Order: sequence, then C-alpha cells, then structure tokens
Amino acid sequence: MIQCSTNAVCDVKNKVRQCYCNEGYEGDGETCVSLPYRDCQDVYDAGHRQDGVYTIMPTGWPGLPFNVSCNMENGGGWTVFQRRTDGSTSFYQNWTAYKDGFGDSRNLWLGNEKLHYLTNQRNYKLRFDITTSGGRAEYAEYTEFQVDSKSSNYTMNKLGAHNGSGNTGYNLIYDKGNQFSTHDRDNTACDRFNCAELHRSGWWHNDYACSFCDGNEGYCNIFQYNSSCHSRCTGENLNGVYNGGNGEMIFSTDYCNVQYVEMKIRPSS
Repeated sequence: MIQCSTNAVCDVKNKVRQCYCNEGYEGDGETCVSLPYRDCQDVYDAGHRQDGVYTIMPTGWPGLPFNVSCNMENGGGWTVFQRRTDGSTSFYQNWTAYKDGFGDSRNLWLGNEKLHYLTNQRNYKLRFDITTSGGRAEYAEYTEFQVDSKSSNYTMNKLGAHNGSGNTGYNLIYDKGNQFSTHDRDNTACDRFNCAELHRSGWWHNDYACSFCDGNEGYCNIFQYNSSCHSRCTGENLNGVYNGGNGEMIFSTDYCNVQYVEMKIRPSS
C-alpha cells in the first residue's frame, strides 16, 4: 500500500489514482518537498535525476532565489559551489567577488555569503573531485562542512573526518578554523607575506608555515617570498592559477597542476 506524503493527497487526475503533492510542493506524491528547493538534495528528492542548473533558496536567505549547479552522481543531491575546467576565468579575485560569487558554467565560485546560508541550514558533508595533470580521477569526502558568517570572515568552522574516503585532500584539515582570505583582504596572522597574493587564490589559508624558510623550491605547493626563502599557506590550493607556477598552481595534496576540480556539498543526515 502506497503511503502519501503528509504534503500530498490521494486523488484521481487524468483517470490515474495516486498521491499528488499539494500546491507549493513537488515530488512523486510519496515524497514532496516545498518550492523553492533549499538545495540540490531537495531537487533530487523531488525526482530530478539529471545534472543541471536548478533554482534554490536556502533557509533564511535574505535575497531572491538563485541558480546552482546540481550534481546527481555518487548518490545525487550534490550542490556545487566551485568548479574549474580551464583557464578562461581567473580565480585571482578580490574579497567582494568571492563574497558574491563569480564565473560561468565551466568555472565558478558560488559565493561565500550563499555558502554560509547553505551550510548553516542543515548538516552537510563535503566532497571534491579532481582530475590530475595525468588524467587520473581522484576524490575526497569529509563527514562535515560548515562556513561561518561574514562577521567571522567566512571561517571554515567545521570540517569532519576524511576517514580515508578518497585518495586526495588529506591536507585540507590544516585549513579548518581559518578565516577566508583574498589578496586585498589577508585574514591570516602571518606578517611575513600575503598568503592569498602569493598563492594567487581566495581560500581558507593558514599561517602554520609563516616562520618557515625552506630553501627547496622544487615543490609545487610552495612559493618564494624573498631571495632565499620559500613557504606555503595551504596544502590544497583548489582556487589557484590554471597551469600556474609553483605555489600559484591548482594543487591537492601530492597532485600538481590539477586540470579539473569540482567542490560540492550534500546533507549528511
């Protein structure tokens, strides 16, 4: 026996008796979600199984509904907030651009303000997929992810366990608890250099290597900050320069000059 959703009625339409969602809801009658959708999980639960652009409105969002890319693979319901496919869009952007979002369908940053409202309405997990310079597909998943408000400079205040899910992204844990920084608004405590400037990316940069003076310039994740010293501010520079130089390029853990990235979230419960 079919059990209708509490937001549906059993009725006959076009000679078909089944559960039909009430006005203001969408779905198959057994599952009905309110419109507009809160995220891509709501889109998925409403019966949409194709990747694409959908309109959502997170709980408490003060603006108008906005479009997001939804990824329906790997269980479906993933809300994409970052994507890199080529070098046509620069990610060396200022604070306002990262706050509001920028890009197109090929290369995008959804916006820190939207990401804050999204990740604070439900409990979310994080996943990112990369394609290495050699063409190999890798991924990482984390059990929790949350971004705080503008008043905290969009601190990454939650990042759950990696738990061996995937085979990259092991260094993202060092960015947990850090404020977001851009080249025109450096929110790290390092007084030796501007992390976002030298990594050429807006990111949750950290200052744990601020005092480092590494003479070895052979690693893709380190930049030169004076005549003899090299250092780094992150082990995951997913917003770096497409085909960039050392310290500036897109890198993840041990993978240099990553050629594709997609970061996304999905409710964890």
